This record gives sequence, C-alpha cells and structure tokens, in this order.
Amino acid sequence: MRKLLLIFFLFLPISVAVSLSFQGEFTDLIELKILEKRFENELIKVDLRIPWLKIAKDVEFSKSFNGEIEERFTLLVNRVLEDAKWVQNDPILSSSLPYSLWSRTIVTYLSGELLSCVIYVSHYTGGAHEHLNVFSYTVDLVERKILKLKDLFNDSFDYEGLMKQYLIEQFKSQPELFLPNAVDELRRLNVEQLAFTVSKVGLTLYFPPYVVSPFALGILDITIPWSKFQDGLKLSF
Repeated sequence: MRKLLLIFFLFLPISVAVSLSFQGEFTDLIELKILEKRFENELIKVDLRIPWLKIAKDVEFSKSFNGEIEERFTLLVNRVLEDAKWVQNDPILSSSLPYSLWSRTIVTYLSGELLSCVIYVSHYTGGAHEHLNVFSYTVDLVERKILKLKDLFNDSFDYEGLMKQYLIEQFKSQPELFLPNAVDELRRLNVEQLAFTVSKVGLTLYFPPYVVSPFALGILDITIPWSKFQDGLKLSF
C-alpha cells in the first residue's frame, strides 16, 4: 500500500510556479524552482507548492535535499488519504470529504552561498478547522549542508538566552496576542525545535498554533534583528 501511495504522490501533475538561478563566488550554478503539484478526487484535494533545488555539479546533494522534502510530503499525503478512506463509508463523517492538503513555500534568502525558505502546511480531515504546521530549510550551498539553528552562531554564544529574552519582551508588550502561559511555555521550549529562516533583516522564528498563541493568529512569526546578536554570528547577511 505504501508503495502505491508513493507512486501516487510522485506522479501528481507538476508545473513550475517560480524558477530562480544564481551563480555564487564559491559555488556552482544554483537553480531553485517552486513546483506545483495538484490532484483532486472524491477523497482528497492536494494543492502543493514545494521547493526543488539543483546544484549543477552536485547531483547527490540535490537529490538528497529534494528527496527529504518529497518524503515528508509523501507521508502527509498518505496520512490524509488514509484518513479519508477510513471515513468514506460513514454517512456522517464522509460529509467532510474531500479532505485537503495545501502548502506554500516562501523563499526568504537566496544567494549563491545560502538558501533559506519556509513551507506553510495546512491539512483538513474534518472537525472545526484545519491543522496548521510549518517547517523550514536553511542550506549552506558552499558546504552542502542543511543548517540547524545553532550552526548560525559561534560555539560559546548564548543565542538561546538572547532569543528567549527578546521573545518574552514581545509577549509582554502585546499580551493580548498570546496565550496566558506563553512566557512559561517559552522558557521550557527547546528553540532548536522551531522552524526558522534568515533574511537580510534578521532571524525569523515560526510558532504553530497553541504553542504560544491562539489558533486565530495562525502560524505566528517573529523576526529578531541581527543587531541583537552582535558578534555572535558565524555568517553575515
């Protein structure tokens, strides 16, 4: 069954929404496309826009990067499709069909040396509202490495403490936007688990609903200016 569903995902109709190319000082030709994959039947409606990366002289890294994203969305498609099949013969639950899966990709930084993008995901499988999630990729195109948050900073730099201090200040300045226990949740939070992107402006952290804010705000993003990190950065923007 999983093999059949994998084939189903791989052969969704594809078109190119965006295509960008860069030649870095220290890298080969970089090509980034945002692919559209759409499909609809009585069980499921899929509308995806996902990144696709090609580094001219590094087929293996390109294949690995694209494969990781493809596998992630294959699992999502499989999950939504299986949920739809489970309720299709129920006279009440089947009224919510077709279930849906939607994603959009936003590129926040792209040069010949670095790529950063965020992927917003929404899926609906019945109930009061859709489920929202977010994940991100920041890629060192020179070293061929997907970066973690800690990779942006010098080893001894307390980036987590500075981030939490800045975020708590934001929470306290606009308490009406956040859950009553937002500060306590943030203090317990492992920031390495958050989606993040970089831009020329700063570091953006992404919070799914109910982590620190209500569902009505959707995916919450907060940008911390680079000036807050002073000399702790390994990279320059």
